[in-house]
Amino acid sequence: MPAPRKYTSDPSRWPACVRCGFCYPASQQWPEGTVCYYCVRAARNRQGTCAACDHTGILPGLDPQGRHVCVRCCDVPIEVECKRCGEENLANDNNVCWRCLLSDRIDKLLAGPGGAIPEGLQPLAQAIVGMPRPNSGWAWIHMNRRVPDLLRGLASGDIALSHEALDSLPRSGTVEYLRGLLVTHGCLPWRDEHLVAYGRWLAPKLDGITDAEQRKLIERYTRWHVMRRLRDNSRQGPVTANSFLRAKQHTTLAIQFLQWLADRGRQLHECTQHDVDGWFGGGTSTRGHANNFLYWAIKQRLVRKIAVPWQPHGNGPLASEKNYVEALRALLLHETLPTAHRAIGIMLVLFGQPVSKIVTIRMDEFRESQEGLQVKLGKDWTDVPEPAAAVIRFHLATRPGLTTAANPDSPLAFPGRMPGRPMHVYSVATILRESGIPAMATRSRAWMQMVRQAPPSVLADALGISPKTAMRYAERAGTDYLTYASLRRPAGPGDV
Repeated sequence: MPAPRKYTSDPSRWPACVRCGFCYPASQQWPEGTVCYYCVRAARNRQGTCAACDHTGILPGLDPQGRHVCVRCCDVPIEVECKRCGEENLANDNNVCWRCLLSDRIDKLLAGPGGAIPEGLQPLAQAIVGMPRPNSGWAWIHMNRRVPDLLRGLASGDIALSHEALDSLPRSGTVEYLRGLLVTHGCLPWRDEHLVAYGRWLAPKLDGITDAEQRKLIERYTRWHVMRRLRDNSRQGPVTANSFLRAKQHTTLAIQFLQWLADRGRQLHECTQHDVDGWFGGGTSTRGHANNFLYWAIKQRLVRKIAVPWQPHGNGPLASEKNYVEALRALLLHETLPTAHRAIGIMLVLFGQPVSKIVTIRMDEFRESQEGLQVKLGKDWTDVPEPAAAVIRFHLATRPGLTTAANPDSPLAFPGRMPGRPMHVYSVATILRESGIPAMATRSRAWMQMVRQAPPSVLADALGISPKTAMRYAERAGTDYLTYASLRRPAGPGDV
């Protein structure tokens, strides 16, 4: 059955369509017979390469074999050129292409006080009008009431072209999407959104601390330690979601620890080893995250004569070898899971990479060599075995999200819906888990497999993780590689 229509198919009122077989109104007589309004519209909106002459454009016709052909190779009586610009593009019922309609709309919305688009907004206007599927841009503006208001405000100057002005607006996905467009196309400078989000999250946390001394300590800790570390990370690249969540967790536990001390009648400088042992031994394992604050306090000489108990690194969940093999088979053969998620899952299963790292891989970190597809996860290029390489190649060639103004030339191998950002880590992990591939357990099993085949020092260099982490997996696997030195060969003159 076709998608729901305004009208119900009624053979007693309208003739049957030769294409869909249903009886709808507003039909037209084409050489092949009666074609209903919906099939006419679908024919006008079908783009591709003509099966008869290889022309690329609108394909309204069907040849005797049922293949789609252009208007030059069939007798379908419709106009495919826009009556405004003359280009062969998707058009509305009045035969005006969506690009012309979108251009008119943008010119009107972004018109400044003098009637012209302000210079600072011209790159945004060009990007929206020039998007590969302009009908998507039209729908974005037409269906989201906030978009026209925001664009008019930017054009008139009621909303200053700055991050601060956008921050002052009620927070919404529309505002953040528009901010991403402005950054992507050079209208606003780039900033680390996770760094900003931490500051935004911290403000109400500080306001909730009633004790002036505790608040002063947390302000000092977050400003000179947590924020400083996040800024250092930001200089190397965008702060990851994991680092952002870890910063929030360290701050939350620091606040809880100080309140716990206060309930015992003590200030931080009065903290004893007995207090520290009571904190770590008297609650859940999450209390261990307070060690970051305590190490900082010891270094700042805010507390003396205490030792922070060593927190053993939990092994975490581990997928069975059977589930591991089944996960790989499912990723290679899955028929409904999006190709992007299959490619991410393959990188997880084969190379033990965290999802947070996989989604940030860039296109230039994949290459084709004489050995086949390779990926650079650490210091070296790593071969991707077949048939897994075929899945990743297909994804790279058909990356979603590139037909809008958000990511027209994204360098990311896994661009997300938000402009300039990768796919959301937790959304990807959730979809993989629902498909029977838990990220943490599968990653642990991948490393258990790999450390049985190569020294952890070699794997750490090749796959871009710390040697300590690689050795922890080796210990868990019971291998005897811990004393091996790195076996990486020196880079030769032909290496990249």
